[in-house]
Amino acid sequence: MTENKNNIQTQIYETPLESWKEIAVYLKRDVRTVIRWEKHEGLPVRRHLHQARSSVYAYPSELGAWKAARQPGFDQAPLAMPWRRPIPALGFALTLLLALVSVASGPILTPPGALAQEYGGMTARQVWAPAEDIHGVPSSDRRYFPYTDWETGDLALRDLTTGKNRHLTSKGSWHESAEFAHGALLSPDSQQVAYGWFNQDFFYELRTIGLEGSEPRVLYRTEQMAYVVPAGWSPDGKRILVNLTRIDGATQIAWVSVADGSLRVLKTMDWRYPFKVSLSPDGRTIAYDFPPQENSPQRDIFLLAADGSRETPLVQHSANDYLLGWMPDGERLLFASNRTGSLCIWVVQVADGKPQGNPKMVKKDVGRILPLGISQDGAFFYAQQSGMKDVYVAEVDPGTGTPLSPPAMVTERFVGSNNVPAWSPDGEYLAYVSQPTDPHFLTGLDARIIIRSVITGKERELWPQLNEITHLSWSPDGRELLLTGYDRNRLYNQSLYRMDAQTGEVTPIVRSGYEATLAEGAWSPDGKAIFYVRHDTTTKSQAILVRDLETGEERVVYRAVLPSSFVFTTLSPDGRNVAFLVEEHTTDGHNHVLIIMPTAGGEPRELLGPELST
Repeated sequence: MTENKNNIQTQIYETPLESWKEIAVYLKRDVRTVIRWEKHEGLPVRRHLHQARSSVYAYPSELGAWKAARQPGFDQAPLAMPWRRPIPALGFALTLLLALVSVASGPILTPPGALAQEYGGMTARQVWAPAEDIHGVPSSDRRYFPYTDWETGDLALRDLTTGKNRHLTSKGSWHESAEFAHGALLSPDSQQVAYGWFNQDFFYELRTIGLEGSEPRVLYRTEQMAYVVPAGWSPDGKRILVNLTRIDGATQIAWVSVADGSLRVLKTMDWRYPFKVSLSPDGRTIAYDFPPQENSPQRDIFLLAADGSRETPLVQHSANDYLLGWMPDGERLLFASNRTGSLCIWVVQVADGKPQGNPKMVKKDVGRILPLGISQDGAFFYAQQSGMKDVYVAEVDPGTGTPLSPPAMVTERFVGSNNVPAWSPDGEYLAYVSQPTDPHFLTGLDARIIIRSVITGKERELWPQLNEITHLSWSPDGRELLLTGYDRNRLYNQSLYRMDAQTGEVTPIVRSGYEATLAEGAWSPDGKAIFYVRHDTTTKSQAILVRDLETGEERVVYRAVLPSSFVFTTLSPDGRNVAFLVEEHTTDGHNHVLIIMPTAGGEPRELLGPELST
């Protein structure tokens, strides 16, 4: 970059591509190719849970940067960071701010060998590297693994001995049905699978199905259940232990009768919930992890009698302790802890509901893992998350889009945990979100916002007390940040908040329960209103709304009824127009239309149409 060129700062508002199909269409490749790229070449694909259409998503800007970085001759050697100076308002070069996934984030299923040689160490070998997230529990004999096939949302079964997969349900494509399975557990005789099912009425059911193609059976269903996952079968196969969340945010550990579907609640908790619930091999004791302090995410491990009659703490420590599961003898319990600074696997002896001696480490530095299950011979199965998210800055020519420099990492702090970047209006500050890991894997939950001075390089950390932040943008005066995320108690779905950029004080703007999800928001140019997207599950519609921040009054700018949907792109600089991409679902694929319309109301105008169709 020559000295006589200045930089233009830009803020990008974008909604992610929400499936492998959409990602493939964007990159003009087939689905298998983009899955292979994500697995082997670091294609920046993200993952989330509890979404009706798929478990993956990706941002076009990140895909574009990844694609540009792969072009021949693109030098990826680290350079001096081009953003260490203020960014003037006008010029010829464009400073493009990106959040890039630097390593593929697909989970890997690995079982270490049994705890032989009495804690002499655990060895690991890979038995499956699926292209998408997996959640389930392998059979006790290591043969089967039930999981969700996110290409359709069906419950599937993998034979770990042959490597073959087959569907147990046949719900049809995402176009035909938005239902999906989540969480699966084989019965003691490996003849049935218990699993959660997100139904067409947008709440969860507990279901069972036979391995040989029988019809699914709805075992427990209530509109008050926001989420359910089976945690264990009783040894006689007559009851299923479940971990469920109600729509009021409360979490419960309960038994469900296989005979009549009746529910017996053992314990009710508030918004704090167990990551893992595990039933002892004899069916007499339930172990679970839980954060005992409301103002701290640090977890301990507790034991609960299977009849709910008594409860005792098992592992108490100032560090984070996560339950992994019972060993087959019922006398030892595996857990993960960061008490040594990194996440390691530990084992503790248990007798009469009490710890016997101090825990012992059995494997160091396991990284971000998701516990799946322990076989009857003591092999521990877990998913390994390898993805890393970091914020990069690159300079490009705004006229041609040609990169003028390779992406340079913004910070070396919290490497692999940084995303959602946003420039301040004057270009003097960069805000980004730093969250240690995917909250569904074992690590801390709370997200922090880092505000970095471009001039001095100094950083301030703000803790908005939110579990997850998916989008942020600066107010026009630079005094506040608009956040999209989840509150810590999970009483609300993804909602909108405003945060004081100096104090970190957070005030909710629009909150949503389980009936809707609120997506990325944008400030009006005068800072008196916000525009945002609402995905309403009750009316099966999506809408762009504008909300007056002083009066709270709202107005619909545009509404689409499913199966049509849209991506909220951006506001024009003067706030008079909004541009968005409408996706029309058809039996042959998806048609995309780029639309612009006045924010004050009026007729939408199509800019691009059939040429965007798939």
